[in-house]
Amino acid sequence: MANVLLCNPLFLNQSAEERAAGSPYFPLGLLYLAAYIRERGHQVSVFDGTFAAGEADFVEALQEIRPDVVGITALMPTKEAALRLAQLAKATGTTVIVGGPDPTYDPKAYLEHPQVDIVVHHEGEITLVVLLDLLAKGQLTADSLTNEPGVAFRDEDGRSIVNRPRPYIEDLDSLPFPARDLIDMERYLDTWREQNGYSSVTLTTARGCPYGCEWCSEAVYGREFRQRSPENVVAELKQLKAAYEIDRLRVVDDVDGIDRDWLEEWARTAEAQEAVIPFEALNDLQRQDVPMLDVRDSL
Repeated sequence: MANVLLCNPLFLNQSAEERAAGSPYFPLGLLYLAAYIRERGHQVSVFDGTFAAGEADFVEALQEIRPDVVGITALMPTKEAALRLAQLAKATGTTVIVGGPDPTYDPKAYLEHPQVDIVVHHEGEITLVVLLDLLAKGQLTADSLTNEPGVAFRDEDGRSIVNRPRPYIEDLDSLPFPARDLIDMERYLDTWREQNGYSSVTLTTARGCPYGCEWCSEAVYGREFRQRSPENVVAELKQLKAAYEIDRLRVVDDVDGIDRDWLEEWARTAEAQEAVIPFEALNDLQRQDVPMLDVRDSL
């Protein structure tokens, strides 16, 4: 078993843009990773920088948890913060792994920094568990990574190697729900209420986008569209209703409105199981017509 600390390096008090948005960022992808690796027997904690005072809080978490591995997610705006936290983690002798949209876009840019040991690119659940299993057995070496998909690393000569992506998870229903118990959900909900007049929780129903817009990176989940079953999403809604007082959902899929039949089944299932929660998309719904708006308004 490996002891893992996953880290969200977005500090709200250091980002005027995020504060102005009024919707603090739930590290949903990180919580999916946390749930998946916990389900497979590893010990996992989350350092969420959103409401932390600063990097000293991260150092305190390192001293308290003493992780074998620190995994840091990075977006383009959080790259510098992620690298600073990686340096603090590396100073303790831990293995540092980075992942997320920006490292997926350019893994070698992160391997240029000596505090980064491994980059996990594209979808990370299976790859991260493979790495943790190797570490727990004392077998996490450059040789062991030579043919391992989904990773970038430095070989024994110090050269950056980027392996092929790992095949995507087809059955999204097989994934556990995000480990929201590992972050301060009440702080998020209270902040949403204070700034927006209602509380909201992020949720994803699908991964990937089938379109090839030139201005958009394929990011982590690629262009292979995969969707959870309506029943699986409703099971998560029931869990959220039982655990938290929430007013709305924010659906943060890469693309919305592709399958009207799916939306209609989601609406029927949610109503039948008394799990209806109003929802909004990350942006305005782009693929919509009158029948689809009818479905949207029923949820």
